[in-house]
Order: sequence, then structure tokens, then C-alpha cells
Amino acid sequence: MLTDQGRISETQLAFMIFPAVIATAILSVPGITMHYAGHDMWLSPIIGSVIGLAAIGISLGLARMYPGKSLIESSVLVAGLIPGKLVGLIYILFMPHLTGLIIREYGEFIANNALPRTPMFVIMGTMMLVCAINVRLGIEVVGRTAQVFVTLVMAMLGLVFVLLIGELHPSELFPFMENGPMPAVKGALAPAAWFSEYIVIAFLLPYVNRQKRTARVMLGSLLTTTIVMTVINVVCLFLIGDLTDTFVFPVMIAARYITIADFLQHIESLIIAVWIFGMFVKVSVFLYISVTSTAEWFGLKDYKPLVSPLSFLCMIFSFWVASSSSGLSSLVSPSANLYTIAVLLVLPGVTYGIAWVKKGWAYVRKKRTDD
Repeated sequence: MLTDQGRISETQLAFMIFPAVIATAILSVPGITMHYAGHDMWLSPIIGSVIGLAAIGISLGLARMYPGKSLIESSVLVAGLIPGKLVGLIYILFMPHLTGLIIREYGEFIANNALPRTPMFVIMGTMMLVCAINVRLGIEVVGRTAQVFVTLVMAMLGLVFVLLIGELHPSELFPFMENGPMPAVKGALAPAAWFSEYIVIAFLLPYVNRQKRTARVMLGSLLTTTIVMTVINVVCLFLIGDLTDTFVFPVMIAARYITIADFLQHIESLIIAVWIFGMFVKVSVFLYISVTSTAEWFGLKDYKPLVSPLSFLCMIFSFWVASSSSGLSSLVSPSANLYTIAVLLVLPGVTYGIAWVKKGWAYVRKKRTDD
């Protein structure tokens, strides 16, 4: 049973998912992909988007087989009560952990680039507080705030890219595939982990009021995310070149290159604004999924009493996941990316596969009975 009676449109769902994927990827992915793919780093998001396509397919497939059911509920219907509850338990334990990691990334970025003297718990706590208020107001409010903030994010990113055009050096694109396609494939692991977050569709689709164009809208969202991620990689490559992987946040370094007639400077403040707006939506989305999934798992009628305790749990996870910013870098390592893909793509994929087997077996048994 759904724990929120609010409803959103397909477009609002797309606006919620875009920052849920791109908000953290915008700063981290260029350095990681350069480390593995070199000058072919721009290909890695394109290859990684295949995982996003698979996540969308799994989400829409489960929605068609079990309409009106979230991933928590459909897991029980597919695997049975106890196995399905165990699968749901994995999700409701993973989501606060992931949300804690997201809020910690936000805190590290703001502390290093904007508020170095402000205590970390204040930076993260204020963001978690406003996100908790947003989530408590319901999915309709989350969807509307996503529409407003994503529009601002796209406008500011577009302005930064336009101002950087004169500083770009397309010659950095070469040599092309100097060591074959494998470096680009290895570099695609990190973007693939971010694209696997498209599985949030399976949690949020029951709240969409009309689902006639869902597949088309979600594919459009995936295409937009892929283009933005690829453009970010291209800009960093053309501007910073081989030094891209030496910076923790290459996009911030790129923004600092912008100087027009000694008048228009310090454009990196726009990147900070983009990060804050995007992270507000991303944390809100994952916190909402965490509290509603937990409420569904326990059979509660209302998710709102869980918002405060789970927000506090996410804050605990944000300090637990890493003791320092250097420790935080290990959380975007290849093993961490595989861990994310395993929970967000492989586990739902297995659930979807079992559902298909059950459906096929039921069809065979019905055919034998009719004969």
C-alpha cells in the first residue's frame, strides 16, 4: 500500500531523476573517467548509459507486470513473503547509506570550496533539515521543487559552458582510441554506477498519475543526462587535458578559467549554486524513497513519522562512511561502483527475471490445463 496519496506527472518524475543522477556525477565523473580512459573519457558516459537503459527497462517492466506497486511491494509478490521481505530489507538499509554518502559529498565540496571554517555537521545538517521538510510535505512538493531547481541548474550550466568556449582546445581529443576501446569501457564503470540510479523509477512510478508516455519521457531523460555528462567530460578534456584526473573537482577548476575583460570573474560560484540546487533535489528524492520504502516494508499507512529518525540515521551514515575527504575518495572506487550496481541494477534485474519465469510457467500450466 502506498504511504503517500500525492501524485506527480511524468515530466515531474523526469525532473526528479535528472538531478538524482547528474548532481554528484557533474563533479566526480570527469576525473575518474580521465584516470581510466584518458583522452577517450568522453566516450565513457555514452557506454555507461547502457546501464541506465537497463534500469529503465527493468523499472517499466515491473510496473507493467505489477501496476501500482513499488519495488518493495513487487519484490514480495515475485519472491514470496519472506524472500521478498529480505530483498526489501536490502533496499531500506542501502538507501540511508547511499543518502549519507551523498550528503557527505555535499559537505566535503562546500567545506573545501565555500565554507572552510564552518563545521561539517552544520553544512550537512542544514541541507538535511531542508530536505526533510521538503520530503515531509509530500511527493508533489518534491516534484515541483525539482522542476524549478533543475531549470535553474540547466541555465547556469549552459552559461558556464558558453563562457568557456573560447578557452577550449579540441586538439586534446587526439589520439583517439590510442589503446583500443578497453580504456573507455573501464572508464564507463563510474558513469554506469550513476546511471544505475535510474532504478528510482521503480520506487516512484506508482505515484505518477498518467503513464501513457512514461517510456518516451524516461528515455528522453536518459538521453539528456548522457548528453550533459558527455559535454562536461568534453569541456574538462578540452580545457584541462591530461591534468583532469589530478583534481578532485575538475569542473570547479574549469569554471575558474573564465575571465572576461577582468570584469566577469569568479564564475565558480555558479558551479557551487548548481551543486547546491542539484543536491537539494537529489537528497530529497533519495530520502523520500528511503522513508516511503521503510514505511511500506513495515506496513505503515503514513511515512511522515519516519522522516525525522531516518534523516538522523542518514546524518550518522554521512560521518560513518568516511573519516576524512581522502577516505571519501575510496567510496567512488571500482569496488564501490560495483557494489552500487549490484544493489540498484542486478538485484532488481534478478527480481524481474524471476517475475518473467513465473509468468511463463503460469502460461505453460494454463495451456496444459486447457488442453
